[in-house]
Amino acid sequence: MHASSHIDLRTFTVDVEFSSGGEPYATQTYRIEAADWYRAQRDALEMSVSSPYDNARIPDLTRRIVAQ
Repeated sequence: MHASSHIDLRTFTVDVEFSSGGEPYATQTYRIEAADWYRAQRDALEMSVSSPYDNARIPDLTRRIVAQ
């Protein structure tokens, strides 16, 4: 008999806020399949680097998870 390595994934909705110089200018919502909230947050931040709001021309760009 083998132990199961099945991990149940849940769907999380994660909002990433984009700011310039500390002033928010956009929020993008991601739907993430993950084992827990912390993994969902990390995955959303990784995905946000491909967002149209993540632009090198924006001064002092930062991203953060908006708590839900």
